[in-house]
Amino acid sequence: MENFEKSLEIKAAQASTIPQVVGDWWKEISKQSNSPATPGKLYAVGNYLVQLVKNSLSDGKSDGKVTAIFDDEKIKIIIEDFGTEEKEINLNVKGEYGMKESIESDVYAGSKVTIIKYHITPVEEEEETWQSGRNFGQRM
Repeated sequence: MENFEKSLEIKAAQASTIPQVVGDWWKEISKQSNSPATPGKLYAVGNYLVQLVKNSLSDGKSDGKVTAIFDDEKIKIIIEDFGTEEKEINLNVKGEYGMKESIESDVYAGSKVTIIKYHITPVEEEEETWQSGRNFGQRM
């Protein structure tokens, strides 16, 4: 699979619509990407992404950008805040998205957060078992 990369610019004025805008964008690009990740994993990453973008940009003080890069083994997500203000980005999005992997973040002007999610779960980590009764395959 070729690297598949897409970005979404988010204007400060769109802050209140982040869940909708980012959620729709993610559904669209995760289909286009032909990523080998399972629908459940894509769904989980999408949920986590929406939360993180909300945490980063929903104060409506600055524009930002989200970039997703898909390849054979991972999904890399970069969230950039173009603001000049120092900001603590809250990376704790509870535990329900199965995102136990490396999170790197710079918490200063023009903050940037990078998340890497591997498709193949290491053996010692159990694949997420969904507590909810919804069928995630239908939601994609």
